[in-house]
Amino acid sequence: MATAILGLGHHLPAAVERGGVSRPIAVDPIGPSTLAVPAAASALAQAGYDAGGVDFIIFATMTPDVTFPGAGCYFQHQMQCGTVGALDLRAQCAGFIYGMSIADQFVRAGVYQHVLLIGAEVHSSGLDPSEAAARITPLFGDGAGVALLGNGTGAAGIRSAVIHSDGRRHRDFWCEYPASRQHPLRMTVEDFRAGKHFPRIDFDSVRRFGEASLVAVIGEALQQASLTAERIDRFIIGHLLPDVAEQVGRRLGIDRTRLSIPAQRHGHLTAAAVPVALSEAVASGALGPGAMVCVAASGAGFTWGAAVLTL
Repeated sequence: MATAILGLGHHLPAAVERGGVSRPIAVDPIGPSTLAVPAAASALAQAGYDAGGVDFIIFATMTPDVTFPGAGCYFQHQMQCGTVGALDLRAQCAGFIYGMSIADQFVRAGVYQHVLLIGAEVHSSGLDPSEAAARITPLFGDGAGVALLGNGTGAAGIRSAVIHSDGRRHRDFWCEYPASRQHPLRMTVEDFRAGKHFPRIDFDSVRRFGEASLVAVIGEALQQASLTAERIDRFIIGHLLPDVAEQVGRRLGIDRTRLSIPAQRHGHLTAAAVPVALSEAVASGALGPGAMVCVAASGAGFTWGAAVLTL
């Protein structure tokens, strides 16, 4: 029996204009765990379960509530999921796809029956508001997307999941400070004044690598699922730069009606991008039971991945 998505939910804070564009921004002092609670409630309600039916939590985020403990523990407490295990996953933009791969192994092995997989981010409080970052800050948004995974029925299920990483290029898309490898302090006043706690991006590198990695990994996932691109009802491609996702679609021959690019709607939500887009498509009726979907993401790390599933 395949691992399937039993329920989906998403939550986006109200839109705020930032850098001349409208983005969902968490203006209250909250972390991603709090954004994930209403999204998870929707996913559980759609599946017909409550929090007591959750066996395990996987929380993908690159913007945790605090340095430690993990956002998954914060979420578990707010969601009242008892003492089930809560795993934080740091795979940045590809975090939700990494989580799908991990949850699939647990469910198929019979270790857990119902895994709550979360992608949630609060980027807004960690971005440079000055003019110097006008090219970076408006690219990001805040939000949460959640899927409840368990044993599927009929054709529903994850048909393939492929994940990769390449740490050699970590400086091309990173946030250096605060850093435990810096001694004797994780960040000095000088580091702070230099803005080393804000994201830094080599746009040319991120663009080139994103396009190449996404084209390749989508091909891998399709091949592993024994499918061609023509068989897929919807592709959801998460990347910092919307035009990269568009170019990937063109290279793969995907017509625009079958392509969703989350960053075009809400800014880049990193680990939350794919689940939010998937939940929105189901909620709007654009995707329904039996639909074949390919999700893919590439970003900081570099990490990237793709999965094919039947809803």
